[in-house]
Amino acid sequence: MHDDLNARESAENADDSRPSRDVPRDPARPMADREVPIGVSRTSDLVHAWLDGEISESALIGHDAGRQVEFWKRLDRDLETRRHMQTPDYVTQRIMDALPESAPAATPWWSRPIAMTPIAVAAAATSLLALGAAIGASIRVR
Repeated sequence: MHDDLNARESAENADDSRPSRDVPRDPARPMADREVPIGVSRTSDLVHAWLDGEISESALIGHDAGRQVEFWKRLDRDLETRRHMQTPDYVTQRIMDALPESAPAATPWWSRPIAMTPIAVAAAATSLLALGAAIGASIRVR
């Protein structure tokens, strides 16, 4: 998805060599809160410093970072409510009921039966024959 959320910034930094991405939005389909534009947003170094806790939010006043600050604040509010969500008890119970009563017995790899198709056997035999011929040719040369 390539929605131009920074229309003012992209208009100022327009490069005539690239095709325009001004695609009209369908009014019947509003932008969902899960849609994140890919490669469109350019977060300034000041916003990165604010997100890292290096500067305060008051240091961003007067800069053109208001939309980005609001976006990150809204994202933090949404995530905070999701962090406190708990899975209902009935979901946990349904998962536990679906588990088997006893754990399946693990068998060592060397005692498990081997099932191979005839093509796989032929390919393995051919590979071993070629390997033997290569070793034999290298020994004979010396």
